Amino acid sequence: MSEGLKLVLESSLVFFAIGICIAFIRAVRGPRFTDRIMAINMIGTMTTVVICILSIYLDEVWLIDVALVYTLLSFLSVVIICHVVTLHHNGRMLFLSRKEKEEKEK
Repeated sequence: MSEGLKLVLESSLVFFAIGICIAFIRAVRGPRFTDRIMAINMIGTMTTVVICILSIYLDEVWLIDVALVYTLLSFLSVVIICHVVTLHHNGRMLFLSRKEKEEKEK
């Protein structure tokens, strides 16, 4: 591997590591739930890219398989979190509508 390619791969790894840190800060600070979900999704995507870059840098083909499995798990975790939050929101709306209906009956 040439020195120029090594430099490009190493600098891209640093760039994506900084991006992951920024996305983590966004996931912690919020302010909305959608910001947090998007940040978690971005962390998963950038981690997959880092694994693929490491596969090229280390000349290990099996890391691509690891990246594919990680991508599937990341996608499923985001879908499950969104589903749970949607169920929670729908349950809360149902609770509030029932509470409002009880207050009107009184």
